[in-house]
Amino acid sequence: MKASSFNLQRLMRALHTYSAMWVLLLLLFFSITGITLNHPNWHSQWGSYQRMELVALPVSLQLAEWPEQPLQQSLYANEVYRWVQQNFQLKATDWSYQFDEEDELLELEFKRAAGYAMVLVDFTVEEVEIEQSFAGYLALANDLHKGRDAGVLWSWLIDATAVSCLLFSLTGFYLLLKNKSQKSLGNSLALLGGISALLIYMASLH
Repeated sequence: MKASSFNLQRLMRALHTYSAMWVLLLLLFFSITGITLNHPNWHSQWGSYQRMELVALPVSLQLAEWPEQPLQQSLYANEVYRWVQQNFQLKATDWSYQFDEEDELLELEFKRAAGYAMVLVDFTVEEVEIEQSFAGYLALANDLHKGRDAGVLWSWLIDATAVSCLLFSLTGFYLLLKNKSQKSLGNSLALLGGISALLIYMASLH
């Protein structure tokens, strides 16, 4: 075996091994949640909750006049957002707000995996209604699998996991091709797996 070929094979083996170790736990997670997602009738309320709180609007957030300009509304909504986060430990990957001038309401919507939170500020009575909902840990795992409302960093992690799986697969295929004693069996299994998937899909259409 030439030195260049040997070095390439050693590199491929190292990439195959370490990409597998990096992706191992993540691959287990995505495999298990792939099964749970494939069975939407499976339900679990473990960890789920629905909470509703009604509190007085702090004096510091009470309005002397209604904010009419978009910039004023944005600044005030951010103040309410910070107050809610600090006092009610409300965490989310994203949030938005909407002013209703006619009813004198400010509504903040918080997005997060397997749940949501709504904050409704009623300026007519100077009260804040906070509603939080969490669908449970099974729903959380399923949403994390899909990357739904899980944040940008989690989305990057999904991409990194996919790239690692691709690297693991391609390096494994290369190493199999270099193994003459198992190359025929490996190629046959790869071909069988692809054909089986195609046939099962075609059969499911009837």
